[in-house]
Amino acid sequence: MKLESMNETANNFSEMNIKLNGVSIEQSSKIILNNVNLEIKKGTMTAILGKSGAGKSTLLRTLAGLLKPSKNTLLINGMDFFSLGKKDKTNLRKAIGFIPQQFRLIKELSVFENVMIGRLGKLGTFASMLRIYPEQDRKIVLECINKVGLSGKERLAVRRLSGGEQQRVAIARCLAQEPQVILADEPVASLDVSLVETILEILDHENKKGKTIVFVMHDVELARRFSKRMMLMKNGQIISDKSSSDTSDEAIKSLFD
Repeated sequence: MKLESMNETANNFSEMNIKLNGVSIEQSSKIILNNVNLEIKKGTMTAILGKSGAGKSTLLRTLAGLLKPSKNTLLINGMDFFSLGKKDKTNLRKAIGFIPQQFRLIKELSVFENVMIGRLGKLGTFASMLRIYPEQDRKIVLECINKVGLSGKERLAVRRLSGGEQQRVAIARCLAQEPQVILADEPVASLDVSLVETILEILDHENKKGKTIVFVMHDVELARRFSKRMMLMKNGQIISDKSSSDTSDEAIKSLFD
């Protein structure tokens, strides 16, 4: 593919189709993903289920371009992601938001500064270094903080928050990025029951706006309610990939046998 074509495709986020063709991930001589085939198309909302160690988090990190496959590759809009230059990779990563299970916040910084990190890819280096944020970016950050129910805590250092509040900061940071694809690893695991549906409804709203959502979930009922597609994983492989309505309780039960 010519360089001009690569640049044009990397900057065109209207599709953002993601594909794995027979991808494997091996770490410390252990196979974590084994010959995984899947395609994530624009505008879908997919839940990934499986017990601990099934490879769910590794799959999400691979889709985000954070792990290079040991075998075959990650294709984004038909391009081999790991063959792209640094600039093209950076452009594509801006369109993919990742909510990690460990949050990865800077705990000495405030809630506002942590969420603003989601905007830094859209700001110039000078503005980022001096923390001179345009009014529009400040507005977006405050709106995202409000969405996750943390208004009034913008100035608090993240280390002073509970685990559930820190998880909501991580979600707000991803929303502030305004990505076309959101990959969420157990996005409601640390939340109070009263907030779980609120966060999933936020992701559902983002999906209704045309964004692609892929989330790892342990709660089968919630996964079925909020996803249109369910992938079931076991021993590093996808053993079922169907619509949520067509995925049987028996197939889900087999994950934990």
